[in-house]
Amino acid sequence: MQLAFTTVDELFALLEHAGEPLDYREAWPRLFPVSNCPPDLMRGLVADIVRDDERFAWESDVHVGLVDWHTQRRDLATVAFTIVDLETTGSVPGFAKITEIGAVRVEGGEQVATFSQLVDPGVPIPRHITQITGIDDALVAGMPSIERALPRFVDFSRDSVLVAHNARFDLGFLDYELGILQRRTFPRPTLDTLRLARRLLSRRSCSLAALAELFDTAVKPSHRALADAQATAEVLVLLLARVEEQGLTTLEEVVRLCEPGARRNYHKIVLTEKLPTRPGVYVMRDGRGAALYIGKAENLRRRARDHFLQKQAHGARQALEMLERIDHIETGSEFAALRLEQRLIAKQQPPYNSHGTRVSSYHYVKLTGDPFPRVHATPNLRDDGGLYAGPFRRASFARRFADSLNAVYPLRTCAHLPVAERAARPCLRFDIGACLAPCRRALDGAYDEVVEKVRRVLVGDGRALEARLRAEQERLIAELAFEKAGRLQRQRDTVAQALRTLRRLRAARHTYAVLAYPGLSAGKVTLYGVAGGTIVEERTVRISGFRRDDAFDLITRVHAAQPLGWPPPTGKVDEILLVHGWLQRHREAINVLNLATPDCQQGIREAAAQELVARLPICARSDA
Repeated sequence: MQLAFTTVDELFALLEHAGEPLDYREAWPRLFPVSNCPPDLMRGLVADIVRDDERFAWESDVHVGLVDWHTQRRDLATVAFTIVDLETTGSVPGFAKITEIGAVRVEGGEQVATFSQLVDPGVPIPRHITQITGIDDALVAGMPSIERALPRFVDFSRDSVLVAHNARFDLGFLDYELGILQRRTFPRPTLDTLRLARRLLSRRSCSLAALAELFDTAVKPSHRALADAQATAEVLVLLLARVEEQGLTTLEEVVRLCEPGARRNYHKIVLTEKLPTRPGVYVMRDGRGAALYIGKAENLRRRARDHFLQKQAHGARQALEMLERIDHIETGSEFAALRLEQRLIAKQQPPYNSHGTRVSSYHYVKLTGDPFPRVHATPNLRDDGGLYAGPFRRASFARRFADSLNAVYPLRTCAHLPVAERAARPCLRFDIGACLAPCRRALDGAYDEVVEKVRRVLVGDGRALEARLRAEQERLIAELAFEKAGRLQRQRDTVAQALRTLRRLRAARHTYAVLAYPGLSAGKVTLYGVAGGTIVEERTVRISGFRRDDAFDLITRVHAAQPLGWPPPTGKVDEILLVHGWLQRHREAINVLNLATPDCQQGIREAAAQELVARLPICARSDA
């Protein structure tokens, strides 16, 4: 009897805390420490609790709630809504700042008031944000700070339900700033017109622009806060009309309709109960045992549970729908888990992992070794005198990078130099000045000068190219050619991303280190020797038996390892980027011993060996 009484009170407390009905499968793991329970038995046990206590009531076939809530149901016709939209300097609250707040208050289906306020973010507004919104530093100069503007919006939205299109973005910023200012968040529940549209409409795109076009709203979204809020308000009223046609008349019912998919699958959280709290890799599998999603974790149980608490990527959310079991492999350290995750993803190709499942699409950008070289993307790496840059993960990206170079530098793009009689035919690139046309005239070294500029870019020195693109974009903006400036911004983004990859790959060539992480057994450490960006030595040792001579031998082997050729083959680039990225993030950690270059003196190696032996006892307990 005591157990039953305790369980009843736990269910009541659980529902009170949630503030809304819960699926019995969601409540189950909080009440009973029993995994793999059949749904019928699960529902029966919860029904026994509900049946014998007048505080509970079934809200649907699967949702249980509190009787007191029936007197608190809010009819949609009586609810006031505040539809809000923000413009910001970026996408991450705290790092980015609010530059404009626009809002519309809707009562009884009518817009009764508006709120519009520019905000001085206190930081420079990025140029690409200005190109999208038209809001620049001059426009917000002298405007209120968020500390002055937000309380006014709080007053405007008082006693109403907040609504936004992609509410997670707008409310993330609002909650962050209100938390800093008043140590609280905006009241719940809230509504998201994006989620609501996806539930009600059979459309591929539910963007605000697409919905405004579908419903022919009087105000069209324009990347300004008030206009976007007004368009969202019109969309909300029309969507709520469709909701009522389906028989849903209360705010609570609409909130339930918009419930995220992870909540629908919350009952499956029991699958995480037997996972250890140590580092490793987990594999989500369907009923046939096929891998759906593979992830790594420093704490396997906590990370797997996060998938049910809306902290997961889109692919993992989809995997929850078909999830039947979760397998795991302990690794001893997060670094070992990261490596194993990469190998398993490449081997099993789980459908809901977005990275690591398209290795075969790697392409290089090549400057040919012809007398008059050209630039193009290719999947092949050959010893033919050409200069290869990359490889890049996607063929489409490699082609965009090559196109960006050809748009700036007037090299030929034809696969073969035309013979004399064909060279007299019309050539569009020559006519518009996009090619120096070595097939038509003597160039006196001009072509070689351009080739040298391209060569510098392909080895990672893009300073001149970046400055040239920036100057051209500033000229277009000054001439109010915003569409062309937007296209050039995409070109600049491609070049910047390609250069980051090239610089990382080249920096990895000069990386030599030893990493030490806990092994699976107590008193043991796994050592990883890194040379030229790849792991060339891996051994698990017992700390008590590892001497300075052993450490010196390991370091000597790392320095003697044959470095990869350049550029690296596609089969190694994932490992190079993974190891280099890890070392960049953990280069000051006790687990990472950075080594000198291979040509260092023996005394330096002996000092490194002594340092490695001294660190091992700490590394056995510390995972960076």
